[in-house]
Amino acid sequence: MGLPSLVAAAYRALAPHRRLLLALTAVALAASTAGLGKLTLAENAQALLPDGASEAAEGFRLLQEAPFARKVVITLTADPGVPLGEATAAADRVVAALGPPWFRGAAAGPGDKAGPGLVTWFLAALPSLATAEDLAAVAARLTPGEFAERLAGAREALLSPEGMVLKGVIREDPLELRQLALAKLRHVSLGPGLRLHGTHFASADGRSALVIADTSVAVTDSGGAREVVARVETALAGAVPPGVTATWVSGHRYALANAETIRGDLAVVLGASALGLLALFAAFLRSWRALYVFTIPVAVVSVAAGAVALVYGQVSAITLGFGAVLLGITVDFGIHVYVALGRGEGPVDRVMGQVARPVLFGGLTTLGAFGVLLLSDLPGQRQLAVFSLAGIAAALALALLVLPHLLAGHRAPGREGAPPPPAPLRGGRRVLAGWAAALAVCGWFGAGVRFDGDVKALGVVPPEVAAAEEAVRQTWGDLRGRALAAVDGPDLGAALEANEALFAHLDAHLAPGDLVSLAPLVPSPATQEANRARWAAFWEGRRDGLAGALGTVGATLGFTEVAFAPFLARLDAAPPPVTPEELEALGMGEAVGALVTRGEGYARVLTLVPDEPEVAALAAPGAGAPPGVRWAFPSRFRAEVSAAIGADFRQFVVGAGLVNLVLLAALFRRPRRVAAALVPVLSGLAALAGGMGALGWTFNLFNVVAAILIIGLGVDYGIFMVCRTTEAYDHDTGRAVLLSGLTTLAGFGALALARHPALHSMGVTVLLGLGAAIPAALWVTPRVCGASR
Repeated sequence: MGLPSLVAAAYRALAPHRRLLLALTAVALAASTAGLGKLTLAENAQALLPDGASEAAEGFRLLQEAPFARKVVITLTADPGVPLGEATAAADRVVAALGPPWFRGAAAGPGDKAGPGLVTWFLAALPSLATAEDLAAVAARLTPGEFAERLAGAREALLSPEGMVLKGVIREDPLELRQLALAKLRHVSLGPGLRLHGTHFASADGRSALVIADTSVAVTDSGGAREVVARVETALAGAVPPGVTATWVSGHRYALANAETIRGDLAVVLGASALGLLALFAAFLRSWRALYVFTIPVAVVSVAAGAVALVYGQVSAITLGFGAVLLGITVDFGIHVYVALGRGEGPVDRVMGQVARPVLFGGLTTLGAFGVLLLSDLPGQRQLAVFSLAGIAAALALALLVLPHLLAGHRAPGREGAPPPPAPLRGGRRVLAGWAAALAVCGWFGAGVRFDGDVKALGVVPPEVAAAEEAVRQTWGDLRGRALAAVDGPDLGAALEANEALFAHLDAHLAPGDLVSLAPLVPSPATQEANRARWAAFWEGRRDGLAGALGTVGATLGFTEVAFAPFLARLDAAPPPVTPEELEALGMGEAVGALVTRGEGYARVLTLVPDEPEVAALAAPGAGAPPGVRWAFPSRFRAEVSAAIGADFRQFVVGAGLVNLVLLAALFRRPRRVAAALVPVLSGLAALAGGMGALGWTFNLFNVVAAILIIGLGVDYGIFMVCRTTEAYDHDTGRAVLLSGLTTLAGFGALALARHPALHSMGVTVLLGLGAAIPAALWVTPRVCGASR
């Protein structure tokens, strides 16, 4: 028994139990609709980002660990004529206002710990940090002339107004060895414009103060982002005085802007789509029974959303916005059943057997086209696949099993009886020649279409946030746009050792200030041990001579015999090991914590480098980088995503094409009819590529979905028109195909009204493709078949 016979038999079996069938269907749909209230809606752009094992996905995950990727960065700028102290005082008030539960802490600088205690600690830790080059610099300071000049400079410093403050430091470090240790701090400066003004972060021009706030709220959590934004705005309103201007940046502002835009788009898109469908039904179907057809797409949206929630736990708002498109897709099946029952002759079961064949195969080809999206690295596209598969399957069941019982006795107004025979096809050569010429023109323009992997282009960027980002770059440097290199180890010591090898590779090629690394400041335990041994060996033959020289030369400059006893005692003391915890206790938590990540059984150390081609070349195979380093260049990430989009596009188009080719071969079994059914697909894809090329648009992450949709729906239109042209029945199929296409265009036309770039892009591009697929199905497919029926 074939599929048409099964559908006819199902109608006959269910007809005696029509009321029970309709009641059970109503209960099931009501339950799925009620379940919508329990859905977790993810109103963020996370669904647009790769999450698989691809290079692009790995690069994105690594970029998420950038020091300022999840921080709130606040700049407080004093107006001209207003002292910097007003900005630093405001910074302290902002820090006090940003507390739990939404913030784990905030800092306006290293605080009081960054005073003399930091210098003393670095002097004590110098033996653990000193390299062979540092010891060579120390040896140069021990030459007689240099030695005497250093002590003379120390005497002048003591006689200066700051002498009382410097006295302790000079006694501990008359040769200014602290400069060797403090020079290593430049390697952990997270921004080239960052300076210290007392205990506060300040800009190089002395006008701005900086606050860095840490929050546990992920930037993809739109609900939490709303709270973070509100708390920051409240804190700034209460802490910033006149004469000080506050600007701030954070990924949470982007998340909130996208969430609010998508929320507004959902109402506009779904409402406009529903109104468009009602208008089309009123114009074409003109019967109150058409409302039954309208209930199919409305019902399956809740079923599809429930399926996504069941598989993934939550539904992306972008996926739910695709419900407008699903309205246009799934209504097609109901339209064909409605038109067939309104124009068909004979009992309902026989008409249903006739229409079931093209409806079922049309549904299967659409399912096959969307099924390939399950292979995507993008969670959003996988959600779209589950959403579409569940919705289309439910629509097929409703259209073939339930709708006929609601339309029993239906006849189209003014169209009772068999339709008139179709007019002979005319102008076949002219139509085919025009079609071929149009394909050639589209191919010419479409050859230059590029794939764009810029994820930011798919999100909403409010002007005020873009201006704040630019202000950060101008004041502090590119805090949020550097490239990353990451090394991992089973423990911190192993990760630090690998980090040293990476630093040695990069330091030989990069200018001072370009490289942000912990390697000079926190060497591995093994390197620190080697440094201490070298330090001890260096002083073993010099310590007594230095003590005598300090006494002799110091006496000539007026220093007492015990003036430099603390310095000599430090040479004999056991130096402390350097650890991230020690540096954090000294007020350097922001710098150190930004570059070290630890978890169960692993440690990761990050290095920041400029996002430039010359630096990317250092990461290339054969460039000498140590093994195991993972790199993430934002500019290269965009190129990787672009390549991934191109690969996905080819994979999806080929996969969907093969699935549909197999189904068409099983349905028609004649190459000419298979080719005719593919005419709308070829036309739609060509128009899509040609239109985008002519308009200078690029393929993005969601244009790929548009191409899949064109394949799925284009094949549907081709199947119906081939059946109408070659088989012995006609249920006003041309009218049904036209209405089906217009309903889909209504759904996508509504998406074109969206302000969110992802939804808008998908809507506009499919309008191009389906706008060509529909006339190709109506005019070209019958002529390719080469028959009048």
